[in-house]
Amino acid sequence: MHNNPYKLSFVLWLGNMNIKIIGSGTIGAYAGYLLAKEGHEVALYEDHEKIGIPCHCTGILTSSFLGMVKLREGILLNRLGKVKVVAPNNSFAILPCSDIVVDRIALDEYFTGLARDAGAKVLMGQKLASIDPAKKEAIIEGKGGRKALSYESLVSADGPNSKVFPLLNPKIKRQPWIGAQAVIRGKFDREMYEVYLNNDYCKGFFAWVVPESEESAIAGLAASERPSFHFERFMKKRFGDSFRKRISSYRGGLIPMHYPHAVCQKDGIFLVGDAGGHVKATTGGGIIPGMKAAKALVESLKTGKSYDKLLRKEIGNNLWLHLKIRKMLDRFSDEDYNRLIALMSRENPRRVIADSDREYPSAFAFKLLLAEPRLLGFVKHLF
Repeated sequence: MHNNPYKLSFVLWLGNMNIKIIGSGTIGAYAGYLLAKEGHEVALYEDHEKIGIPCHCTGILTSSFLGMVKLREGILLNRLGKVKVVAPNNSFAILPCSDIVVDRIALDEYFTGLARDAGAKVLMGQKLASIDPAKKEAIIEGKGGRKALSYESLVSADGPNSKVFPLLNPKIKRQPWIGAQAVIRGKFDREMYEVYLNNDYCKGFFAWVVPESEESAIAGLAASERPSFHFERFMKKRFGDSFRKRISSYRGGLIPMHYPHAVCQKDGIFLVGDAGGHVKATTGGGIIPGMKAAKALVESLKTGKSYDKLLRKEIGNNLWLHLKIRKMLDRFSDEDYNRLIALMSRENPRRVIADSDREYPSAFAFKLLLAEPRLLGFVKHLF
């Protein structure tokens, strides 16, 4: 076997790069931590003045997240063992799960702290204005005015409304969901969260109530249009007309969709996390896929392998299948949802759900179909 000295020198040159990261949210900070730990010269530019604020996300994750990172005390808020899925006709199924709820502000702070400890610089109140890929130069605006930054690699982790995404994908028109939610006080079963499937107020997506504790929960929904109107209707139905008196804070933001053919690497620019559409279209969850994308980025810079190819290998197939399932659900009528929940509440599907990891829908869906063949009746909505 013969070594290629040119490839070796390329890899060694990549060992200490000048990397600028736009955005120090969960995925940007995690990428910054991994890259700084590899010895790169890393700087993160965050447009907000405080890490994690404003908070847009619910903070619910599958428990496989805990196998990816060691958290400090205080970030993990709750462990969930069951989910109540409510149909449009108000029937419901209580299904087993193994999910967690994390403090999203604390998580962003934690990952940003890891990045700093690994040697990355974090600059707050710095917003991306423009990029010149030919010059490998980014223009940043902040309190000190505008300044030009040179880079060898630029990592876009600036969220679902990324300014960088259109530079790499000018033909893709992004159509994100709009999330509206609030932290509400009350009495909750802290082991169970609620999911509502109802085309009347969340066509194509769902509404949720996720307990942080026995005294508070995050309640909300996502919609393609008029999110405030639909949020108001859902909250009144779930909590009554006086629900506003129980709200301690509001949250909201865009939830990107996955774009299977999106380019995430070009001319030294890389997209990670929400900025690249690395999101499960079934749930809107992006932390675990985004973290895997960050790891793929590190491998790409270390080995010279194509980042887009590594993405397809690590998360592409799973995210594509989540997208296919989402498009199928978009075609469901309320009667389809009623029937689906009735089937899912049966013993065999419940057993499969208890033993499966929802991060990997291919194996999960196959086992469900074996356990309950009548679910094949919904396959018509795939086409």
